[in-house]
Amino acid sequence: MRLDKLREASTMRYLQGFQAVLLMLLAMSAHASPTLYERIGGQAKLKAVVDEFTNLILEDDRINFTFADSDMSKFKKLIFEQLCEITQGPCKYTGRDMHEAHAKLNLDNAQFNALAEDLYIAFERVHVPYRVQNKVMALLAPMQRDVVKPGFVAPGTQKAPANVR
Repeated sequence: MRLDKLREASTMRYLQGFQAVLLMLLAMSAHASPTLYERIGGQAKLKAVVDEFTNLILEDDRINFTFADSDMSKFKKLIFEQLCEITQGPCKYTGRDMHEAHAKLNLDNAQFNALAEDLYIAFERVHVPYRVQNKVMALLAPMQRDVVKPGFVAPGTQKAPANVR
């Protein structure tokens, strides 16, 4: 009998402890900070950024020629998925990895930077806060090594620094 009471008391303590942990987790999730996707403004705002961004790159003579043979509706879909996924939105990026997707393009740093400038302008025009823009750009920056061809300089741009192979 005494062993049964000990087991019962032990089980009650376990259940009370489990309930306390569960309540703490629920409270923590209720107070979790918004994702970057939410801070951008969600789907509608991110789609507006992508629309504006696409218009800007097509008008930008520094880079628009690289999109001459591109399916821009597919590009918009993929750039939306990519931005949505990296900002912890509900999307899954379905495109190729950045190295494979850009391998034949011979892009240089100036072109990569022009694209980044256009994205900043798109964010600004859609009224995404600057601090949020910077967080997104920090997530995108590591892709530069997969997009830019080392040592390549597009015709009409500056020479590559001597330390670049």
